[in-house]
Amino acid sequence: MSVMSAKEPTLTRADLEAVALQPNAPPPPVERLLFIADAAVAETDELPTAVRAVIDAAAELYVVTPTLPGRLAWLADDVDRFRHIADKRLDAVLDHMVSIGAHVTGRAARGSVMTVITDAVEEFRPDHILIALRSSEHANWQERKLIAHVEERFGLPVTTYAVDPDGHTSIADGPLLLCYDGSEGARHAIRHAGSLFPGWRALVVTAWQPVAVPGSLGMGAEAAPMPDFAELDRAAADRGGDLADEGVHIAQRAGLHAEPLPVKATGPIWETIIEIANRDEAATIVMGSRGLVGLRAMFLGSVSGAVVHHAKRPTLIVPPALAGA
Repeated sequence: MSVMSAKEPTLTRADLEAVALQPNAPPPPVERLLFIADAAVAETDELPTAVRAVIDAAAELYVVTPTLPGRLAWLADDVDRFRHIADKRLDAVLDHMVSIGAHVTGRAARGSVMTVITDAVEEFRPDHILIALRSSEHANWQERKLIAHVEERFGLPVTTYAVDPDGHTSIADGPLLLCYDGSEGARHAIRHAGSLFPGWRALVVTAWQPVAVPGSLGMGAEAAPMPDFAELDRAAADRGGDLADEGVHIAQRAGLHAEPLPVKATGPIWETIIEIANRDEAATIVMGSRGLVGLRAMFLGSVSGAVVHHAKRPTLIVPPALAGA
């Protein structure tokens, strides 16, 4: 029996050109991550899972620690103690980031928080901002409405998480909570979450509100035809279900394992979001900022701001300026 020797395959010029034309590996979902550390965690294992995923996704990381003096100290120009605290906070955060393998640099910055962030954005040119905030009950006067100002001014995705005075955070390993109202901004937020958290479980929540029944029907001689409020509620519920299914389809195409969750909101939308996030131990709450169309304009800027302020877990807010990017 004759045995033919194996011949090494050769590449023709056409083969080489075809290889050259193949797309390169996709870029990391975060090229340059700006980390504003208003507070520092006690240990790296205190970092929430979603926050760690954002840090791990970044090619470069730049840490800035603002001085954050209190109002009286600011007015009295007594900020040296706060500068020392900012320097210590920077050392702690840099040590944490190095210990988990991040490519990191940073500095302690002087000035108001917005000035510090503006200078850092101009210097570093990030494509994502991560902000470690003091928990709402311990927030500094400079931190109030900070996220809304950052959203409006820079048009970048913003991830936030709260740290208590002892350096502890809310660590939850539940699903992503994807807030969806049918707007293009909400669609893009889901796609962006898919690039940051590929393969994660997710709940697509769409909140609908019951139709208000008027307290008085008036005293006119002829009664106006009464609308069927039960039917209107059923229509709103059906619309909410359809939107949740639509959001699930978008999330699945983005690489997430998603399920629909249409809910009836009996109070403010932001309260419903917080309640669901707490009930399901959501790893992070994902929203598109200022989505002005869709089911009852569900995720207006005021809603996202209230969620960030009251949530005890990370939030990711994706601006509509990124849509189509």
